[in-house]
Amino acid sequence: MRLRLFAFSIAALMPFAVAAQAAKPAAPAPSLVEQEEMRFEEAIRNFGFVSGAAYQCLPEADRDAHDREVLRAYSGLVQLFGSDRAFFYAAAFGAGTSMSIDKAKCANYVEDFKAAMKSGARSR
Repeated sequence: MRLRLFAFSIAALMPFAVAAQAAKPAAPAPSLVEQEEMRFEEAIRNFGFVSGAAYQCLPEADRDAHDREVLRAYSGLVQLFGSDRAFFYAAAFGAGTSMSIDKAKCANYVEDFKAAMKSGARSR
């Protein structure tokens, strides 16, 4: 009799146990450090995209020099921040070279790329 009563009480409590497990606590908000890392990685992606867009804007004769600058930027990212973040740059560069862009913004893309490269050279 006790065993049946015990089994019955366990069976009666099962829906409550399942409901308690299904309720997941809310994910904690990212810390300040995580937020800064996400902003930094987004900046790397933006730089990569601008690099690719600038490549599209340049005439064929200037693309080889631009490629060398892009490789220099990539190498610097690998050395300073590791291959994961350099990959973000490379993937965004590929997107910038292949997506259709507003050609009216070409001057801005080229200037932004040059300014970023100049800024990076000063910080070394």
